Amino acid sequence: MTDLPTRIFKLRFIYLAIITLFLFLHTLPNQTNFDFIFLPDVMLSLTFVWIVRRPDIIGPILLTLTFLFADILLQRPPALWSLIVLCIGMFLRARAIEFQESFFIYEWATAAGLIICCYTLQYIAMRITAIPVYDPGLIVIQTASAIILYPIFVWLFRPLLKIKILDN
Repeated sequence: MTDLPTRIFKLRFIYLAIITLFLFLHTLPNQTNFDFIFLPDVMLSLTFVWIVRRPDIIGPILLTLTFLFADILLQRPPALWSLIVLCIGMFLRARAIEFQESFFIYEWATAAGLIICCYTLQYIAMRITAIPVYDPGLIVIQTASAIILYPIFVWLFRPLLKIKILDN
């Protein structure tokens, strides 16, 4: 995983471009009658894939600033989601080597559990502070779709991140 600094900055730029594209598409006006459309949290799944597969690309500062910008742009409680994703992202980053030496199903199950943990912590924090929360059923759908996106992103970004697959 020792790359040239230019490649690391290029991968960071690609990550930010993908996140910016998602945020742009998320803020476009839509013609539906729903108050809020629960799209899968592409940012969370994408970030977890990049942290697990290439922990040298996304550092804590980039992670925090990216999600803080998204909180402000999407009018969510500032820094709540950023703090949750930062804590769990650094937990994943510390165990990235462990995932590279194990089967994919273990990595996916761990990521799924941590995605559930993220949404649960956010829901509890918003309920405690009396911030209006969305219907728990819709949150479950968003959580499940974020979990389903994880292996899709692993498959899509495998050539870009130069992921090595074990033959065990």
